[in-house]
Amino acid sequence: MIRSPSRLASRFVLSAVVAVGLTGCDDASTGPSALVVAAETEAALSVSGALPTLPIVVERAVGRIDVEPEAASALEWARSLWVDAEAAPDPAAAEALRRSAYEAAAPVLARTLKPEDIAALRETLDHWVEAAGTAANGAELPEVEAALRAGAALLAHAGRLERQGRVEQSVRALLEASDRLRETTPRAVARRLIQQARERLASADADRIGEVDRRRAERLLNGAREALDGGDTVRAIRRAYYARQLLTAR
Repeated sequence: MIRSPSRLASRFVLSAVVAVGLTGCDDASTGPSALVVAAETEAALSVSGALPTLPIVVERAVGRIDVEPEAASALEWARSLWVDAEAAPDPAAAEALRRSAYEAAAPVLARTLKPEDIAALRETLDHWVEAAGTAANGAELPEVEAALRAGAALLAHAGRLERQGRVEQSVRALLEASDRLRETTPRAVARRLIQQARERLASADADRIGEVDRRRAERLLNGAREALDGGDTVRAIRRAYYARQLLTAR
């Protein structure tokens, strides 16, 4: 059976983003009053489990001893398409590859996965959306909120399809929902915050920002990038968020 991660592991990162927007960091001694991010939020960010994207679901399905070679081959092909989509530089080409991966995987997964496996997959995604929906307000990340809404809509659609007995289409919708919700994971949010802060730094009015704050923002962004490269998404989010706020505070 495909097990869903704990509620703690699937807590949404925007609760921490909102909190760290009010939290000081290494280069912020003159910034907002330091508030402590809840230990549970820090832990949730640190252990946040991977969403069940197509490669993860395929790996678990292929691991079954009763999977026929032809089905396993089809699933491996679907996984390779999904990986190619990740590497594609053109967004339209990436989307086309990803949809081809869904089409290749869904019929096999619908036959291979047990009903409880599909239920666990849906439950994992439902938990993610539930936690995210209560945390996104005020985070000022409209693209992330749009991805959350799209993921929730796909989950609702998957539920309707399943109730109609259209299991293959339901599984396809779940795979697509997982990819949309992947845009709301800690690493994705950190990358988006860093990009936004860089854009604001590049377009900032030097007279409005001031040289001291510009240098502080640059240090924060460099630290955010280093933290992200090192796998520390908590620190990356904290520094990138503060840099972004610093560049829009005036």
